Amino acid sequence: MPQRNEPAELARAVMELIDQGHRQISRRIDLTRVRILGLVSARGPLRPRDIAAELGLTASATSRHLTALERDGRVGVEADPADSRTFLVRVAADGQAEIDATVEAGAAVFAQVVADWPDEDVATARVLIGRLNEAWARRHAASDGAAPPTGPRWQRARRRED
Repeated sequence: MPQRNEPAELARAVMELIDQGHRQISRRIDLTRVRILGLVSARGPLRPRDIAAELGLTASATSRHLTALERDGRVGVEADPADSRTFLVRVAADGQAEIDATVEAGAAVFAQVVADWPDEDVATARVLIGRLNEAWARRHAASDGAAPPTGPRWQRARRRED
């Protein structure tokens, strides 16, 4: 009979999945750029310091990315009415289009990866990965006393608004 919970093997499998996915994705897209766009789309308008804090970025990295995103027409900036020393960042139509295209491309690749899986296996994987994400969120919330968030950080606010 198999052992209940083989946490080390599960951790290795999850890390390998993340590593493979990251290697494939990072060759095609700038993950930080997508994370910033996604966050601003879901929760904007945001101050640069709030973007940096939410994504764990330095002020310098955030500034570089925002400059490039603004130059590319993916975000717009406006004065912050509450603080004249900073500004607010909003996603522009082209930025939202980039997010949508990135999500669609990722979904298409993922569909190819699991194309030979039975529908039941795909459904089971979705449920189990969802449970894993929820468990991670509970663990994080327990360490800081906050309510457990679920899903990618940049999508959480969007789901609350829907």
